[in-house]
Amino acid sequence: MYLLAYTAACDRPTPVAPNAHAGARIVSLSPALTRTVTELGGGAAIVGRTPWCETPQAADVRIVGSHEDRDLEAIAALHPTLILRQSSVADPALEMVARSVGAEVHTWHFDRVADVQASLVPIANLLVEAGITTAPETAARITALHHEAVAAPVRTTGPVLFLFAVDPPMAFGTGTYVDDLWTAMGGSNAMRRPGYPAITAEDVVRLAPAAIISIGSSSIPAWMTDASRARVALDAPDLLEPSARMLVQGPASLRRADDAIVAMTDAQPGVSK
Repeated sequence: MYLLAYTAACDRPTPVAPNAHAGARIVSLSPALTRTVTELGGGAAIVGRTPWCETPQAADVRIVGSHEDRDLEAIAALHPTLILRQSSVADPALEMVARSVGAEVHTWHFDRVADVQASLVPIANLLVEAGITTAPETAARITALHHEAVAAPVRTTGPVLFLFAVDPPMAFGTGTYVDDLWTAMGGSNAMRRPGYPAITAEDVVRLAPAAIISIGSSSIPAWMTDASRARVALDAPDLLEPSARMLVQGPASLRRADDAIVAMTDAQPGVSK
């Protein structure tokens, strides 16, 4: 099916005028990479994206699917110079389309804070090659701001349960970027299982965390009162996407939650932080 799509893309006339190909033309198949490119100053060069990418510098950027279900014909028609994807497996069909239009494909896999940090310089260098010369300086500034953001310890000393869904509960476990941020700030994660496990209400109560932080727009269910007296609903999109923005804004969001936990526990004598 992919080869048929590739053949069709090559046989049909391109809707993109030749003089529109100058400079960087980036197709991003990952919201995290789209955000990172934008933070590094390359947002205006993005010409293709997923339905979940935010592209404020070019709101009408064409949707070309995601890394699991990308539209090869649409990607070829955009004549990209760079195709960025987030995956741990190869994509031969996409590589073939890239070669047909003279594009490079670069792949990253983000799970940890270190993964995002390690991507900044390579992505900045790609942007320099595409004419965005300020990208390395911006990458260095983001790295410095990240180190500054995690330097001061949080005041919540007890284990905190971090949820990204509440029905059913789903947690940020060990080896995730939220766990990395919180522990770098001196905090303790109540969830000791790796990854992003789905857990039960009984698990939440059994963990008896010092606090529960629900990241996202969902409110915290009343039944979680039995598990922890300190509960914070944290509307922080930066903590739902491991990107360059997360490196700086993520710690700031976690500090807001820490302040809220401290305020709650100070108001409840005998409740541990």
